[in-house]
Amino acid sequence: MTEARRPPVAQTGVGAWLRRNLFGSVLSSAATLLLVAAAVYVLWNLLSWMIFSASWQQLWNNLKLFAVYRYPADVLWRPLSVTAMFMALLGATAGAAKEGTGRIVRGVFLQLFALVLVLTVLALLYWEGVRWGWLAVSVSAVLGYALGLLQPRILVGLLWAWLAALPVAFFLLFGLPGSRGPLRVVPTRDWGGFMLTLILSVVGITVSFPLGVALALGRRSRLPAIKYVCIAFIEVVRGAPLITWLYIASLMVPLLLNIDADRISALNKALVALTLFSAAYMAENVRGGLQAVAKGQGEAARALGLSAWQSMRLIVLPQALRAVIPAIVGLSIGLFKDTSLVLIVGLQDFFQVHNIVAQQPAALQVQGGVRLELSLFLALVYWYFAFRMSRASRQLEAELGVGTR
Repeated sequence: MTEARRPPVAQTGVGAWLRRNLFGSVLSSAATLLLVAAAVYVLWNLLSWMIFSASWQQLWNNLKLFAVYRYPADVLWRPLSVTAMFMALLGATAGAAKEGTGRIVRGVFLQLFALVLVLTVLALLYWEGVRWGWLAVSVSAVLGYALGLLQPRILVGLLWAWLAALPVAFFLLFGLPGSRGPLRVVPTRDWGGFMLTLILSVVGITVSFPLGVALALGRRSRLPAIKYVCIAFIEVVRGAPLITWLYIASLMVPLLLNIDADRISALNKALVALTLFSAAYMAENVRGGLQAVAKGQGEAARALGLSAWQSMRLIVLPQALRAVIPAIVGLSIGLFKDTSLVLIVGLQDFFQVHNIVAQQPAALQVQGGVRLELSLFLALVYWYFAFRMSRASRQLEAELGVGTR
């Protein structure tokens, strides 16, 4: 009888993936084993330090400082209400969104909801002052998602709800002028921590995008007055680092406007500098996308009877934005991290709070200080949100077929 042959080597599964990617040759196997050994050694030392040697008490004691800085404790329900409102809107959008981009929104919502659940559990166990506030945030997210699933038609009106939420959020955070009760004014100089980082990054990204698109279109305009003004703005702003423009916003804007420096809040100065700086770089990214669109696209649109504006709005600009999604997201991630420079104008953002906590007397009494522990916490938080934006970008690229024909 003919001897039975060995079964073919599996081409799918974990074993096949390991052979193909990590142990395909002697050199690949040696590199894999060396890198795994180095990673295990580093992670073992890091975890040993984090568990047995690091001092996390100062971080735990100053979580409110990291979150909202000096925002009054008796009105913390206001930033929590803003969080609940946006989680409800995000949940409704994720529930009502269709397949395709709906998967991206649901992924963002589910990861943020997981973070909210962790914070809610911690609040219920340890943070008595905000216990019910975080519980309300979790319930609002669930109700919003359920509403989106049950009534997908609300997706049409959610855009207006998002736009209306922005002034409502500012009103809740700032307060009602003249009021002395729960809605009393909280000056922006008391805003800080991660709340301020989110405000600066969200407002900067949201406003700089349409401004950058307008600058890119203006740079391609045939009207010299518009074209050269846009070119001058873009080149001047891109010619200096962000820290320079923050100094200018802090010192020169009051001088140029001939007003007292205290009449312009530090938050407004930072928002203007961040937005204009980001808009200049956004304009160059969009201009690169416009140049990547074949000239025949616009000519074909004009041949079909579309006007120049319709051709740009319906044909050319969507293709240009689709091509530069990675660059736009990279710029957004950079702006999110560059908010740490607002200490120049006197704001205490998430990064600056770490310096304040590290210099507290209780922290200085710890042998070696606590700066390393605080820096690891900062790195983890920044990485989490930057990674979430990057992942959403890759999902959107795959959905739109960026890089494929």
